[in-house]
Amino acid sequence: MHSRLQGWPSRVCRQAGVSLIELLVGLVVGLVCVLVIVQLQTLWEARKRSVGAGNDAQISGTLGAFALDRDLRLAGFGIGLAGGDPDEANSSVMGCRVNAINTTLATQDISFDLVPVQIVKEDGKPDVIRVLYGNSAFFVSRQPIMSSTAESNTLKSREGFLAGDKVILTSTSSGTLKCYLVELTGMSLTDLNAVEHKAAYTYTTPQGNKTAVMNSATGTETNVGAGFAFNLGPAPALTVWSVSPTRRSLQRYNSLTQNATDASDVVTDVVTLKAQYGYDASGDGIIASNEWYDTLPAAADNSRLLAIRFGLLIRSRLFERPNTETGTAVPVTPSAPKWANGSIAFAMRNLDNTADSGASGVDGDTAANNWRNYRYRVYDTVVPLRNMIWGTAP
Repeated sequence: MHSRLQGWPSRVCRQAGVSLIELLVGLVVGLVCVLVIVQLQTLWEARKRSVGAGNDAQISGTLGAFALDRDLRLAGFGIGLAGGDPDEANSSVMGCRVNAINTTLATQDISFDLVPVQIVKEDGKPDVIRVLYGNSAFFVSRQPIMSSTAESNTLKSREGFLAGDKVILTSTSSGTLKCYLVELTGMSLTDLNAVEHKAAYTYTTPQGNKTAVMNSATGTETNVGAGFAFNLGPAPALTVWSVSPTRRSLQRYNSLTQNATDASDVVTDVVTLKAQYGYDASGDGIIASNEWYDTLPAAADNSRLLAIRFGLLIRSRLFERPNTETGTAVPVTPSAPKWANGSIAFAMRNLDNTADSGASGVDGDTAANNWRNYRYRVYDTVVPLRNMIWGTAP
């Protein structure tokens, strides 16, 4: 017989551990939690990259559109009255081919058309926009030319004209409209209304001595009469805006003082640039919906060019696979973006500049080159040419 110890329980309790089934259930629950967390992290990371790339595209587009808009608003400064005086018949010289040189450039002949804005189009390529404006610190209207020699011109008044200013001279004395860009090298001491433009002449300015580089050795016509002088100031610009297909950037340079190879990047991630003229064909001072032109009408009166609209297309750098949840690949950009208030679709090409493949890519090089696998932002702006409007206002 066993004696029972005082105070001990009559029966010993067994201590049970975690069973195998409970352990497996715990592992499954833990794995599900890990999978959910990883999936959420993956989705969050993808969303973060998409938002970050979109922000970069927005910054590029905003800065690019602002820079081009600002340049276009300056268009025509100094030549607003080249469109003619409403009270003077046949007084317009707008559209004249301006003979110009710059001896410091690789291509010294820098002749251009006397228009505030020129849009150059080529099939399958982004448009090129050329913007002309001056920077004179004085309000100088056109001055009639009273008489001329090959290296000087007597004006009705030379107030506001200074040494170093670039001046456009127009002439109809030979019966044919001719225009010249000259660099003023000084004021005549014998004729108080005469300005001089001598070739390779060193002259003095408040900024120091300079040597003329924009005057021809043969000068201009000896009798530039029945014409006008338009002062563009000391540093006018004929900026050329274009899109580099290799660098995918919006570029600009001043063709009056820079070589084309000196073009600088304004912003990157640019796909294309398109533009149209707002031409007041009816003459009512309003640009109607049907008065936007890719090219100006034949024999157009450039004084009726009142606005420019452009569309800048920016692409995100992030490649995004299409959504295949429905069984059909749906790309992030299923159709071509549009500009001109949504009325004109951009002509899209793949990233390697090949023709549109017609479908969204999923894997491999085909996907990487397909434009539909990227997001886009369109910057669509109408810019009034205020200097042309003010210059021809009655």
